Amino acid sequence: MDAQTVATPVAIIGMSCRVAGAENVRELWNLLGKGTRMVAPIPPERVPGLDHGDVPVGTPRAALIPDVGGFDADFFGISRRMAAWTDPQQRMFLELAWHAVEDAAVNPESLKGRPVAVFAGTCMTDYRERMGCAGAVDSGALPGALTTFIPNRVSYHFGLTGPSTAIDSACSSGLTALGLAVRGLQAGDFPMALVGAANVICQGFYASTAYRAGALSPTGESVPFSACHDGYVRGEGGACVLIKPLPDALRDGDPIRAVIRGVELGHDGQAGGLTGTDAESQARLITRAARAAGVPVRSIGHLEAHGTGTGGDAVEVEGLRRALTDGASEDRAGGPEGKVWIGSVKANIGHLEPAAGLIGLVKAALVLAHGRIPRIAGLDAPDPGIDLTGAPMAIADHDVAWPPSDSPRRAGVNSFGLGGALAHVLIEEPPAPPDQPRPDGPLVFPLSAATPSALRRLAGGLREVITAAGTTADTAAGTVADAAVDVAAVAWTLQHGRAPLAVRRAVVADDLEGLGDALGAIAADTAHPAVATPETESPRALDRLGGEQRSAVASWLDGGATDWAQTWPGREPSRVALAPYPFERRPHWFKGDPHPIR
Repeated sequence: MDAQTVATPVAIIGMSCRVAGAENVRELWNLLGKGTRMVAPIPPERVPGLDHGDVPVGTPRAALIPDVGGFDADFFGISRRMAAWTDPQQRMFLELAWHAVEDAAVNPESLKGRPVAVFAGTCMTDYRERMGCAGAVDSGALPGALTTFIPNRVSYHFGLTGPSTAIDSACSSGLTALGLAVRGLQAGDFPMALVGAANVICQGFYASTAYRAGALSPTGESVPFSACHDGYVRGEGGACVLIKPLPDALRDGDPIRAVIRGVELGHDGQAGGLTGTDAESQARLITRAARAAGVPVRSIGHLEAHGTGTGGDAVEVEGLRRALTDGASEDRAGGPEGKVWIGSVKANIGHLEPAAGLIGLVKAALVLAHGRIPRIAGLDAPDPGIDLTGAPMAIADHDVAWPPSDSPRRAGVNSFGLGGALAHVLIEEPPAPPDQPRPDGPLVFPLSAATPSALRRLAGGLREVITAAGTTADTAAGTVADAAVDVAAVAWTLQHGRAPLAVRRAVVADDLEGLGDALGAIAADTAHPAVATPETESPRALDRLGGEQRSAVASWLDGGATDWAQTWPGREPSRVALAPYPFERRPHWFKGDPHPIR
């Protein structure tokens, strides 16, 4: 293929998620590794007005977030009254955006005034519908309940001046938003983009129609690609990614989670019907994405499928078959045993509707990073109606190790909308990071949070990340070690990749072991000789530092601006993904609701 026809790769430099059973990306991976299904009965107050008519529905089930009404309004400078009238999807997207920026080790203050774009996938309006049914009206609901404010609130909070757009293509909204963002980056329309989506279930109208239309599982036990498939099971949560052109990410030393090689959008036309899809349209989409990436379809080793647990699963497998066999000269694919392994995160956390494609993208990136394809949770017997013959593909009915090879590992992600809008993205594992410089002497690790309790929790989260990095995988428990982190990169990231907040500490340490001990002391709110505080500067810690480092620490602890770069001789390290900020959520719900969700 002519190299000029290949689209510029785009790097995922930060990603975040919040779903039932997992507050962040690391917790999601552990949940997947354990094969946990988070589906449970829906409390009646969650879905007022639910009426499934004559459809024989047992106890309605979904994968729900327990404290979906909670929000850290103080952290984001939003009044509690305004927060109460703001759609929880808007609040969640704001938190996810913050965590994605943090995951990219980008100081949010550095984005103010820059033409960074924000694209939000959205289609559900449960909170607004709930307000209407309760007869509750307030001026705060104007910016709080309109879907356009889901991306606009993020742009406002960070001070971003690029496009800020809400995209609705039903269940493919999130991945459609990603496709538009990638194309904007490739065209040079903006330097970076935040892409996210959130889904909150709190009103019964949609479920009432979906049960009657045969879309939702009446048993709540449906499993993708299994013999037990009678409709999809809903899920709550969201995901967000921060993306930029790969050459820029490599130049800037960004932590790269995965590389987007190709993304394609389309529609079934009249082939699949108004609410269905067809195999030929899906095959065409996958083929176009591979062509845009300049790689063969058979280089893919994992497909994170749309996989809803409906009759569409067999259609999706057939679409993959056609893409794999179209003009192929080999009988092997890029995954373990020469196959494409098909999985679906919906088996664990339900169908996140507008956020489904993006949470699938997060899972696929984790698969590439950890070299393991998790089994489809709850899959005891594959659907006998799915025919796997004639193409190198398999259903992930067990955990599959995916060791590195000479060729980069690649995965595809499908997302199909209810109205026929299709999206597919092809991603690749990132290039190996450069060797990190290691300056002589001790390093300074600054920490800050909005409150003392948040600082303690942040220290605990950071300690967990650095302790887990590089440790032995525990396959019996379903967990896999994080990639090793470099101590100098951790210091540089905490100095340059986090917002400077009011409550501050500074750790002086030579290695990850010493840093972990000091972080444990901060988490336990106990004194430690390596920890300097504004109230009691530790002489033992500061005496080990040179003059420039001591001045930088003093300025930091006093709340002033700190030029950490002056304390680094020679080449600067790259930045790395660390633990996300621990928001301190409080319940916020609109007045007039007879059964507010806490």
